[in-house]
Amino acid sequence: MSIPEDHQCNTLPPVQATYTPKGTWGELAGIKTYFTGPEDTGKAVLFVYDVFGFSSAQILQGADILSAAGYRIAVPDFLDGQYMQAWWGNGSQKGADARTAFRAGYPGKPSTQDQRVADTLAALKDEGYAVGVAGFCWGWKAVVLSRAVNGFAAIATAHPSAIDPDDADRVSVPVLLLPSAGEPRPEIEALYARLEAARPGTNKLKWYNDSVHGWAAARADLSDAKQAEKFKEAYEDFAEFFKLHL
Repeated sequence: MSIPEDHQCNTLPPVQATYTPKGTWGELAGIKTYFTGPEDTGKAVLFVYDVFGFSSAQILQGADILSAAGYRIAVPDFLDGQYMQAWWGNGSQKGADARTAFRAGYPGKPSTQDQRVADTLAALKDEGYAVGVAGFCWGWKAVVLSRAVNGFAAIATAHPSAIDPDDADRVSVPVLLLPSAGEPRPEIEALYARLEAARPGTNKLKWYNDSVHGWAAARADLSDAKQAEKFKEAYEDFAEFFKLHL
């Protein structure tokens, strides 16, 4: 499913933030990756970030927060440094054309990440981890379109984009949905209903109605106390969910 031109995913710019990461950099399945959290926990969470990638520090801060709950977190650079630019959402035709081109092929088209999601999952499993995945905006779609989607123990997502209720047919593991006010409610509710119909009681839907699309990643304004509280709450929800399923 495509993203409407007026959706916040297309119009809201990222929020620049300053943060000193606590983890280290390395490689996972040949991809530059940020690692944080204990290595001997036996439980790992793969982060599939949003279209702003590492150009915004909030995703690394979120990874550090979740790692404190006892998880090894891996955040691969799936977009290879080719991130969406803030000016693409300025309402100009040039910006719209840039977004279209980005989403039309590698690496911005979610389906082009199929093998890389599978490879990073396999690499973590080879290290002995039980693996969950957290997908943010674009990252949700990259996960559900991957052949490896059901190789994860559980899937969590904040402000997922390109929502299609038919994606429920692709998933056979527990799913946590944390949509914002910027997501299409009918499609989210339909997706959740179908997930629950197939696997009753294993999924969870929690609306963040006072938050914008991207509040748990690049669009989080952590200088605002209320937004910072909601940012932390999202990662607490992730931790609680993975505690049940990892």
